[in-house]
Amino acid sequence: MAFGGADRRVRFIVGVAFIAVSLLVYPAYLVIAFLPFSGTIKLRIALLASLLSWGLFGAGLCLSGREGYEWLKRRLRG
Repeated sequence: MAFGGADRRVRFIVGVAFIAVSLLVYPAYLVIAFLPFSGTIKLRIALLASLLSWGLFGAGLCLSGREGYEWLKRRLRG
């Protein structure tokens, strides 16, 4: 099955969305610091958030390819 046309476009859009969502985890680290839990629990939550972020970023990069990453980077830099 050859990838092209609409299928390639959907993979690109989903991939870029995954990369963008993965970047939204970084502000969550500030929120995690103020949660009313012990330091150990906060650390575990932060590690899970990091794994989620990198997992989404990797999946997004696989789906959208280098062109998706470059497209998003241009948009974020203004």
